[in-house]
Amino acid sequence: MITTQSLTGTCAFRLMPVDPLADGPSSALVTRVGEQGFTLHYTWVHPADGEQRGVLLVGGVGEDGVVEASLLDTWHQQPGPMQLTGTRDGSRVDLSAPYMEEWAWEVSVELGDDVSMTMRNVVPESALAMLPPDSPPMSAGPYDAMVAVWR
Repeated sequence: MITTQSLTGTCAFRLMPVDPLADGPSSALVTRVGEQGFTLHYTWVHPADGEQRGVLLVGGVGEDGVVEASLLDTWHQQPGPMQLTGTRDGSRVDLSAPYMEEWAWEVSVELGDDVSMTMRNVVPESALAMLPPDSPPMSAGPYDAMVAVWR
C-alpha cells in the first residue's frame, strides 16, 4: 500500500551551534511504502543560498533490528546520497552516519498527522582544537542544525 501526505510548515537552519536558528518556509511530501518504509521529499530555505531540496528514503526494520536509509540534499549532501542506519520506535525513526572520519550526521523523523525532522551535526572533540582563540565557546557533541515541522 502506498499513501501520500502533502504538507507545509517551517524549517529552521543554522550552520554553527552558536548561531541562532533561522526559520524559513518549507514543504514536504511523505509517501509511505508498505507498513514501515517511506520517502520524505522536502524543501527548505537557506538564509544565504535560497531554496534547497532533499529526499530521505527510509526502509523498514530488518531482521537485525536495523533501519537503513539514504539522504540526498542539495545543500547538505552532494553529489551522492549518504547512507544512514538506525532504529525505529513506533512512528519515530532515528538515523546516523559518520562523515569526514570523526564527524557524524543524525536525522530523526517523527511521522504522524504532523511530520517533523531534526538534523543534527555531531562535532568531534578534535575539531575544538582547530577553533580560533577568539571563537565563541563551543562544545563537542550533537547540535540541531535543522528543525522542520510540517502540518
